[in-house]
Amino acid sequence: MFLTLHASAGALVGELAPSPWLALLFGFLSHFPMDMFPHGDRKMGDRAMAHGGHHVRKYVVLILADALVGLGILAAGFALGKFEHPWYAYLGMLGGLLPDLIVAIPEYAMFVKKSERVALRWFYRFHNFNHNKLITAFDLPMRVGLVGQGLLLLLIWKLW
Repeated sequence: MFLTLHASAGALVGELAPSPWLALLFGFLSHFPMDMFPHGDRKMGDRAMAHGGHHVRKYVVLILADALVGLGILAAGFALGKFEHPWYAYLGMLGGLLPDLIVAIPEYAMFVKKSERVALRWFYRFHNFNHNKLITAFDLPMRVGLVGQGLLLLLIWKLW
């Protein structure tokens, strides 16, 4: 699932939370059910890690572009006054992104540093199990996944 969608869903559930801490928690928890649905981008990271070099750079550029798009969309939401509780929405957004940020730590250690000692390996395994549970049996082509994620993003924005 693209970061833009995780951030938007996190902001939405954060906005609905009764406290800042629950906004962060709800955003964090919103990440996992979204990752369970087939979304067409699973092979991108696998391909980048397997081939290395320019594939990894391309993957990182895509992640950064996704983050910038998400930041732009959410900045527009803040600027247009879409949030009644902007601080809660911000914390929910942060919570929605946190699982992917946490997973980056063991991924870096395992795939870039080739380390045997990996911090947060248990979280990496949990996240991958959750992320691949349905996708392993049924994944979508990348184009279909992008359309599906775009439609889900529009739905989230409509709910605001």
